[in-house]
Amino acid sequence: MTQLTFEYEQHQLSAITTQILDKSLKLGATSAQIEVNEIISTGVDILSGNVENFETSYSSSLTLCVYVGHNRGSISISQINPHNIDEIIQQGLSIAKHTEADQYNGIAEKDFLCTSTPPELELNLYNPYFVSNQELINRAKNIENISLAQSNKIKASDGASISYGQYNFAIANTNGLNLGYKTTRYSSSISLIGENTDGMQTDGWYDNSRDYHELIDDSNLAKTAVYRTLRRLNKGQLNKSGQYSIIFESSIAKSLIGSYIGAISGNNLFRRLSFLNDSMHQQIFPNWVNIIEDPFINKGNSSCYFDGEGVNVARRNLVQDGKVNGYILNCYSARKLGMITTGNAGGNHNLLVNSNFSGDIAQLANKLHQGMIIIETIGHGINMVTGDYSVGASGLWVDNGEIQFFVDNLTISGNLKQIYQNIRYISDDYNPHSSIHCGSMLIDGINVAV
Repeated sequence: MTQLTFEYEQHQLSAITTQILDKSLKLGATSAQIEVNEIISTGVDILSGNVENFETSYSSSLTLCVYVGHNRGSISISQINPHNIDEIIQQGLSIAKHTEADQYNGIAEKDFLCTSTPPELELNLYNPYFVSNQELINRAKNIENISLAQSNKIKASDGASISYGQYNFAIANTNGLNLGYKTTRYSSSISLIGENTDGMQTDGWYDNSRDYHELIDDSNLAKTAVYRTLRRLNKGQLNKSGQYSIIFESSIAKSLIGSYIGAISGNNLFRRLSFLNDSMHQQIFPNWVNIIEDPFINKGNSSCYFDGEGVNVARRNLVQDGKVNGYILNCYSARKLGMITTGNAGGNHNLLVNSNFSGDIAQLANKLHQGMIIIETIGHGINMVTGDYSVGASGLWVDNGEIQFFVDNLTISGNLKQIYQNIRYISDDYNPHSSIHCGSMLIDGINVAV
């Protein structure tokens, strides 16, 4: 298969966006913003040694937002350099004329915009590496073969995958913004099926990175997937509901941080739909907890030079000494709240959650007399208005600091404000390739229902 390449260089994208913005103003827009994207993706799925799916694709898109005063019209097409650009702009202007004026609409103000990407700020987000079709297939097969060879309790693979994507984009607006850059992302994964006299269980593992050569090696990926599957086969039964100390495995702990980010995000705040409305400087976490947002981590999965509106980004303390120290705002939500944008159009950047414990999940379990390690949650049972939290779960029962057996069909619940306050330990066992650097959490006083 021929290797696909981008059709445009950055200077060409810049020229296209400038042309379209100029025409938008001539045709009646008072301001406008445009984003153009190219995506090249390749992925292979292996099942039982056979190629189940192999796909390579190229796609491009153009999204234009035009404003007539405070009226906004948006149109997207799957082509970067269309021949009928006047017609497309007119469609956007027509949409704007039929929308209700909103005084908070508009592109980012000039003072907030990123004007250049300085050469000293090299984040190494673009690491192209040509992976041949055969190399992808062989690597996915290798992951599967290593996994199946580790234990006779691993009965089958549920699929191994390798994929990569390359991204080329530019963003511009009529306030002078015109920037863009390229990025890459690679991933690998394996899902396994284990079986013993208690039945069958499935689990697996994955990794992703900006750099193909920094993906977790095949052996360690397989080893982790096998361990996660085998621990489910030692099944037991929790007979009594109650309030327990719970360890949220790192992958689940990240979701609790994600819920916090949702609660301090502008769209929820200005609609008064958050349990953390008006929470600036309030004590939400224990006083030793700090959360830093850092868009400038080298090869970080959520690193960037500017946000989705072209606004400057910065490293900042979102939580300081357990207190809310910053919100997640784009231009629109900031205006609605009478604040200024925090450079978060498109969401948060890399999050660094500090730890007060060093060790893996088994070492953290030593801090439990009786309780549970949650390794999977089901559903999205969070009421963002009240902070009430209730999800299906499965996990590992711990007695006297030792993992005893696997339990499923549980429900865990509480209120996020209390859950955050009850964090006793955060470990340092996070995945460095994750966009949320948060280790496993030991939290007291979680309701567990069988």
